[in-house]
Amino acid sequence: MAKRGKLNHEELNRNRRNKMRKWVALVVASILMVTTGIAPAFAFVRPGTKAMGMGGAFTAIADDLTCVFWNPAGLVQTGLFDLDISIAAGGENIENIQNLYQLYQALEEKNYSAAEELAEKIAPPMGLEPTLSVAIGLARRFAISGALQADFSVETFNLESSSPNPYVEIEDVETALLPIYLSLAHRVSENLSLGLNLKYIQAARHSSHFKIFADGTTETISEVGGYSEPAISFDIGALYQKEKSPFSWGIMVENVVEPELNFPDISGELSSMRLSRSVNLGISLRPVPFLTLAADAHNLLTNDTTYHVGAEVDLKLIKLRAGFNNGNLTLGAGLKILILDLQATYYQKNNQDPYISLVIFKI
Repeated sequence: MAKRGKLNHEELNRNRRNKMRKWVALVVASILMVTTGIAPAFAFVRPGTKAMGMGGAFTAIADDLTCVFWNPAGLVQTGLFDLDISIAAGGENIENIQNLYQLYQALEEKNYSAAEELAEKIAPPMGLEPTLSVAIGLARRFAISGALQADFSVETFNLESSSPNPYVEIEDVETALLPIYLSLAHRVSENLSLGLNLKYIQAARHSSHFKIFADGTTETISEVGGYSEPAISFDIGALYQKEKSPFSWGIMVENVVEPELNFPDISGELSSMRLSRSVNLGISLRPVPFLTLAADAHNLLTNDTTYHVGAEVDLKLIKLRAGFNNGNLTLGAGLKILILDLQATYYQKNNQDPYISLVIFKI
């Protein structure tokens, strides 16, 4: 009898371990599916590695080609020919990725109780916000640029492990936005420059709600997707720099007409997306030739105003940057090698979610 009880106990533990392996593998597979490309509501990551290294305080500086995204009046400060190719990426709830890595370790060690605890910690919101931007500037007056922006986010992530066939329920939204900019700038006086962005905007959106079962089958609850109708918008900017004064002032009004992107193949709240107007104001100070200080206020006249301060130390070959992006510390650096200008920026939003921006190629 004792032997039989021991066997039953071992069999019970074996069944439990098998079931645990089953749903832990299910959670891992589901997360991998989500993070590799199904997901999200839109969040804009503004291009500009130098600007972000200075905490986003760039409206009154606007002295490189990414000024088209911050204040197009700054084009008058660029060269006869400029090229900038940059990438940036932000994330949300990176702790989930750390938990996932530890879960892999627990599985390798066959520590299934630890794996179960880690899997239960993985929950939305989870997101990824990559941006690729390309800009070409000519004659200190004209620029053409584009910024492919995407937002991947998980709205629902529920694990149901008590049913005979455990499953994970996932609801996600994915949005991609591609604005094409034609930028013009003109120095209207010795101290004042004006700039204009004309923008052609196209977007795509996908949303799905489904279940993945432990036996490998899936159940689609709903799925919609499609391209938007194109929209037109424009931005205006101004830059004031008095001769021999260490101060400069800048202002930009983004999306003056607040364009609305409509998705004819999608119904409900995901059927349209409005790009809100943003009024940004900035001031910069250069007390000595190698030091620049700046401060910005973004989204003025709204309840979502953010504040930005930053500094740059120019050591000729190397430029060091730091700032606060609405309270979040930012760090950046630039390295000049012949005609190439390499730049990088890093900061953590709310001391948790990282943001990285890199200039791939710049002349």
